[in-house]
Amino acid sequence: MSQTFRVLLVEDDDSLRCCLGEFLASQGWDVAATGMGHEAVALAQRRRFDFSILDFHLPGTTGFELLQQLRSIRPMPAILMSGLASLEEAAAARHAGFFTFLRKPLELERLRQAVQQLIQAHFGGPLAWPVPPTDFRQKRPEC
Repeated sequence: MSQTFRVLLVEDDDSLRCCLGEFLASQGWDVAATGMGHEAVALAQRRRFDFSILDFHLPGTTGFELLQQLRSIRPMPAILMSGLASLEEAAAARHAGFFTFLRKPLELERLRQAVQQLIQAHFGGPLAWPVPPTDFRQKRPEC
């Protein structure tokens, strides 16, 4: 029996948010997605999430600031992603408590591996992932 995780996805690019949301949902997870930091905080106040995937550059805030706000509501592991962050910012992400940093454009397999590592580290034990449908991989090899 596989465990269902609740994922908070915060990405301001609509098409990327849709792609990542579809991918995470294809894993059988409950995904709440938004493009705005204040909406993510409101979601976290209403629901419990197991982990979050945050964009670095968001309208009016950063992934660093958002992680602090989310953790003040409920501590949770997080992955930071960005296409513009420097090496220094990637190192700062680890120091700030992000589980890992992913560069855009995201390869879905790399995201899958990072999430699996996060789950193993924070929730224990190996996780058996369902294999995404072949047509999903063919249609969207990366986001």
